Amino acid sequence: MRHVIEMVMAAVLILGVVSDGLQAATIRVPQDQPTIQAGINAAINGDTVLIADGTYTGTGNKEIEYFGKAITVMSENGPEMCVIDCENSGRGFYFRGGEGNASVLDGLTVRNGAVAGGYASNRGGGIRIGGAASPVIRNCIVTGNSATGMGDGVYVVSSETVFENCVIFSRSEE
Repeated sequence: MRHVIEMVMAAVLILGVVSDGLQAATIRVPQDQPTIQAGINAAINGDTVLIADGTYTGTGNKEIEYFGKAITVMSENGPEMCVIDCENSGRGFYFRGGEGNASVLDGLTVRNGAVAGGYASNRGGGIRIGGAASPVIRNCIVTGNSATGMGDGVYVVSSETVFENCVIFSRSEE
């Protein structure tokens, strides 16, 4: 019996150590990961990807996807200080992997997105939110984007998406 109690106590101790390692993490871009997408790829549900001030361009900093993760991607100091510049090639963010309201985008500017082509690719120059996604977008500025289809700034299929304190301009409104 004593041997069984010792095994149970060892298992409880191991579980306690493992569960301590499951706390939400903050992944810093570019300090911990070189791009926003790399930060998201490294994140697990509950984590925060914290983006330093600056302008982010190129591969890994546009056409960004959450892949269904319940994470927060946010800037350190607000949208005036943290800019996703798509350089008129591709969109900033595409939510399509089943993201819910625990998937949050907070405090970024998304600018100079440009999408063209057929129905699957020509909507949502800055941000596209598909029918299987319902993220929360807050404290963001979406400006200077274009789409040959619909939604120069944002194209939303899901009625469960939440926008809080955002400014969204069509390219023609600037």
